[in-house]
Amino acid sequence: MKSPEEGFDEVSLLEEVKPFYEGKDPAHDFSHALRVYRNAKVIGEKEGADMQVLFLAALLHDAGSGSKLQKRSAETEARKLATVEEFLKSRDLPEDVIKKVLRAVEVHSFSKGIEPATLEAKVLQDADRLDAIGAIGIARVFLTGGALGRDLYNPEDPFCKEREPDDGRWNLDHFFKKLLKLEDGMHTETAKRLAKRRGIVLRRYLTDLEDEISKGI
Repeated sequence: MKSPEEGFDEVSLLEEVKPFYEGKDPAHDFSHALRVYRNAKVIGEKEGADMQVLFLAALLHDAGSGSKLQKRSAETEARKLATVEEFLKSRDLPEDVIKKVLRAVEVHSFSKGIEPATLEAKVLQDADRLDAIGAIGIARVFLTGGALGRDLYNPEDPFCKEREPDDGRWNLDHFFKKLLKLEDGMHTETAKRLAKRRGIVLRRYLTDLEDEISKGI
C-alpha cells in the first residue's frame, strides 16, 4: 500500500524502519513510533503539513537513539541523527526533504525544550506528546517507572501538594513534573482538541487514585 502523496510503499517502509527500534525501552519501542505516526497523520492532514516530511519524521523520530532508560548524551543524539540521515540519503530523497525531516526529529523531544519552527516539526512534537497523555500515557509512565525500579508514589505526599515533584524517585510525580503540562504546550489547533480529551483522562485517573489512596474507596 502506497502513501498517496509520497509514493512510498508504506508496508515496506515500516519493515525497513522496525529494526531501528530493537532494544529500545518498552515505552519508546516500535509500537510507540506507530502511534506517533498515526497521531501525526491525523494532525498533519488537518493542518496542511507536508506529509512526506511528516511521515518520515514520525517513523524515525526515536530511531537509533538506544534505550531511554539509559543516560543520554550529546554523542547519543548525534549518532541518532546520523542514523536517520543515512537512512534518508539511502532513499535518494531531495536534500530539502532530508533537512526538514532531520530538523523535526532533532527538536521533537520535551526534555530539549526547543521551540519548533516549521509546521512539520510542530506536528511531530504534538503527535509525540499526545502519546504521553491519556490512557496510553498512563500506561507508559508506569511501564517506564517499573523498568527503572522507581517507587510508585511518596506516601507522605503522593500528589505533590507541598513539595516539588521528584520523578527520578517517585513514579507518580511524573504526572506533575511533565504530563499535566503537555496539554497547554500543544502547537496546532487539532492537537489542542485531542489533548484536551486526553487531559481529562489523566485528571480523572488522578482523582480516582487519590480517592483510593486517601479514602480507601
